[in-house]
Amino acid sequence: MQDEKTPASVARVRVEDAGQDASAVAGRALAEWRRVDAVLSPVIGHGGVAALYRRSLFLLRPQHPWLPGNRAGALDAVEFTELQAALALRPAADARAANSALQRTFHDLLDSLIGTSLTERLLQPASDPASNGDVPQDSSS
Repeated sequence: MQDEKTPASVARVRVEDAGQDASAVAGRALAEWRRVDAVLSPVIGHGGVAALYRRSLFLLRPQHPWLPGNRAGALDAVEFTELQAALALRPAADARAANSALQRTFHDLLDSLIGTSLTERLLQPASDPASNGDVPQDSSS
């Protein structure tokens, strides 16, 4: 069941994606996952991002058995490129649906650990394609 409170910034199918082929959808997914990693790894570590990402893949594999398999060890860029390659081989609609489900699942897992408000605050920079993934620093001190 999809959770309607999931922010559109994390679990979305962009209007501009509608006309894209699977390769373009896969490229956009790769960029989004790299931004998520860049935003969250300073807070929960690469291991935390990896654990949530891998758990999300595991939970979705029954519906999307073609998603990449679980790996052991630290999260590396190869994992996101494996997702990109898997998405690029599917019809565009399947690729969009799987990536959207993966983002929702990841968001829901993170939300269950740290709460909705903090999850949304942390993931907001990752949802902005113009953002370089940097979290704004407090310069008031």
